[in-house]
Amino acid sequence: MIEYPEAIFHLEFVCARFVFEFQESMDLDLERMLRLRRDLRATARQVLDEAVDGQDAFADLFEPPLATDPVALKRFQRPGPAFVLQPDPLQCRLLDCGDPMDLRVVFWGKGLTRMSHFARVLQALGHKGLHNGEGCFELVEIFAENAANEDVELWNFGQPLDMLTPPLIPLSWWLDRKIDDDHSLLLEFVTPARLISHGRPLFTPAFDQIFPFVLRRVSSMIYAQFGVEIVDDPRRYKEISRTQIHEIQNSLTWRDWRTLEGSVAHQDLGGVSGTLEIAGEGLRDIAWLLRVGALMNLGKGASFGAGFYRIS
Repeated sequence: MIEYPEAIFHLEFVCARFVFEFQESMDLDLERMLRLRRDLRATARQVLDEAVDGQDAFADLFEPPLATDPVALKRFQRPGPAFVLQPDPLQCRLLDCGDPMDLRVVFWGKGLTRMSHFARVLQALGHKGLHNGEGCFELVEIFAENAANEDVELWNFGQPLDMLTPPLIPLSWWLDRKIDDDHSLLLEFVTPARLISHGRPLFTPAFDQIFPFVLRRVSSMIYAQFGVEIVDDPRRYKEISRTQIHEIQNSLTWRDWRTLEGSVAHQDLGGVSGTLEIAGEGLRDIAWLLRVGALMNLGKGASFGAGFYRIS
């Protein structure tokens, strides 16, 4: 039987699905799908400033405070948003007026009580356009997954967007359903993961180079959103990833998905995509971290859709 840290049994999350209906044609490519950060934040500033508790809602969703503990401040990443976008690149296509699109969003911590605020931001973004004024849409339905892996409708077009009450999924319950003495795991990076080590991107990373990013992302997110330390000895887990895990196959390759235009030259930005299959005795100890990491994404822009990976 897999043993988790005690804190796991006190944590919950929400897995929501927002359904859009486009009001105009748009060529939805990966770049537009992964560049929602600026438009989402700007729209949230505008929409939530008009709400009674808007400043608190914006902070809870987009800007969790820094840790006050100096040790935690050094150990954990700067807190990211209380939500994680997990877009599906298979939805990239030429969209016509009336075409639907789904956006999966995982909420943690204070984000669990701010889904109505987030939905209002998406409604307002739809009137402005998905990206840089392109792709106006209507938010038409909201679903959330329950602990039995069933979709529950929370809202549909025409209803008031008051307090949404999504089903909460206990993290320990979710892990029990996912982990069954895995002998091997296949990690599929659905959107490019930009992993920076010592100031340089990892173009063809091995598993023991990727795992520290998983470890830090999971421990930092949980500390920022719940105020608990989920990993007591990070060095032990890193050692397991180096000595008790081996790669069966690694087809991770670098993929450019955006061009950053400068005054003199252009710079291509991207991340690693592909699959990585691993096995080894150490899976019993670290599989839960990899599974939770799949709910949080990895690397630069993780909260806004980059570095989304699935496990099978």
